[in-house]
Amino acid sequence: MPVVFNTGEREPRPLFPDQVIYSSAQKVADILQIPLPDPVYLVADTNTGGTSCSISPADQRTVGFEVGDEVELASDTELGETVTITSVARDGTNVVISWSGGTTGDYDTADNATLQNLQSFTNGKRRGVTRRAVETMILRMQDKIDNLCNNSWRPMLQTAEYLNFDTYKPYRRRYYTDYVGTVPLMFRNVQQILRLEIWQGQEYREVGTAEARLEIIDHSALTTNDYLFLCPGGGGVASLQVGSSSNKWSPDFDGVNAAQQLADLINKDLRRKKDAILFSPSFSLETSASSSGTTVANVHHEFMASANADYGNSKLKVTSMNRGEAGENATLGITNLTGMSATNLTDTVLTVSSTSGSSGSGVITLADTSTLAPYGIICTGSGSSVKCAYYTSKTATTLTGVTDLASSGCLAALSNGVEITQYRFKIDYFGTTTGDEARLRDWWCDYDLGIIYFNNTYPYFQWNSVKCSYVYGERYVEKAIEDICTKMVAMDLLLSDDRSVLMPEGTTNIDLGAKYQLFKTQVAETLPRYMEVMTLD
Repeated sequence: MPVVFNTGEREPRPLFPDQVIYSSAQKVADILQIPLPDPVYLVADTNTGGTSCSISPADQRTVGFEVGDEVELASDTELGETVTITSVARDGTNVVISWSGGTTGDYDTADNATLQNLQSFTNGKRRGVTRRAVETMILRMQDKIDNLCNNSWRPMLQTAEYLNFDTYKPYRRRYYTDYVGTVPLMFRNVQQILRLEIWQGQEYREVGTAEARLEIIDHSALTTNDYLFLCPGGGGVASLQVGSSSNKWSPDFDGVNAAQQLADLINKDLRRKKDAILFSPSFSLETSASSSGTTVANVHHEFMASANADYGNSKLKVTSMNRGEAGENATLGITNLTGMSATNLTDTVLTVSSTSGSSGSGVITLADTSTLAPYGIICTGSGSSVKCAYYTSKTATTLTGVTDLASSGCLAALSNGVEITQYRFKIDYFGTTTGDEARLRDWWCDYDLGIIYFNNTYPYFQWNSVKCSYVYGERYVEKAIEDICTKMVAMDLLLSDDRSVLMPEGTTNIDLGAKYQLFKTQVAETLPRYMEVMTLD
């Protein structure tokens, strides 16, 4: 697919590049008819309640049982049961395999009780091809299919796509249309518009989502005691600490590099090998990419950052990935306003009447809380001594569940007459009654075709006057795509090495060379039907 990289912006990429979506290691094993690993004998009876068993370390090294694996318990006196591993731990001389829910039968060593992994590919150290290697092949084939088809069956992130604004008789509407002009996106099957910036002569204005603008004022003033806190509007708070490790951002050298470091940490950028930053308290998001249907939320799931782009050097744009006005419930906190500033926000300053309780269960009383987010961050102090906390709920006059952030002592610093400030993300709508996405309001989108229509608020009539970030991709992985990906991985396995032990040949079987050619022919017959052609007018 076409790739356009803009300085300071994230490169176009899968929204979740490390998720195996199009196939699975077991589907590859099934098409190659690779048998399951041999069962191993238990070294002790299952515990009371049937929630764990013990095996030898040698068997663990050979087979490689892991959390999430489906395994079968069996014995000479029981029919057998299938459970899912929840933990693998060392206990003295043995390895304890645990699961939830318990078992109905008793699996005793006297009855030759066994444990069998129901995955053909495992990460054991003595079984040849590992599951990790097969999943890496699947990731590679996912990218290959997306590039060949110019489409995707998983969420793809398209960032900083510059587009021309097509007008229809400028300054007045054409017959049979109720819109001023359109912008066709590069890709169709749009799932969500993350950013929609329109050129207004001197700057791009954000009308698609709630944003905040940050600037590194003095990078030398930032220390390892400083943080940027981000809250999506519920669930928890992400703490982005200054530092030099992969889970922190470094302010060394200058403001430009400091801004890029912070943006890379928010985005979990792979080129700098930044780690995912969890929210605390943690919460889960729904996803079809995991067997459980959920994944633990990280900061890059809820926020998107760009540094040193059109907004200026040493400056960041941080946007909420919640749609439209929902993003205006997002809040932030900065512990050092001497080294860093925040603009393009809704700033709310209130005076505290009283406080009670301790961190984690604190209560702050105010005259009126209606202008505050339902769940968010508050700050007090100035300069390099700003203290931050978050609350989990509110009433008409109180904030409850107040918890200090980074042990800053915010709650202890509050008393009658002290001011608190909340910084909320903001959408730069032109008017309170015309903004937002809707058929008769500022703009709307045909998500299937990937076309944005402008009604009331629109860009200047200039080239590259629209800058858009969005997620696209089919919402359903078709079985044909699954079959193509599985066979392409199987072909790589057949070519990578002589796997006659894993995939035995016999006089009555199809030999491995013929099997490869058969898979290749089937892929060549099916894949071209999914290739999309881009035409440029």
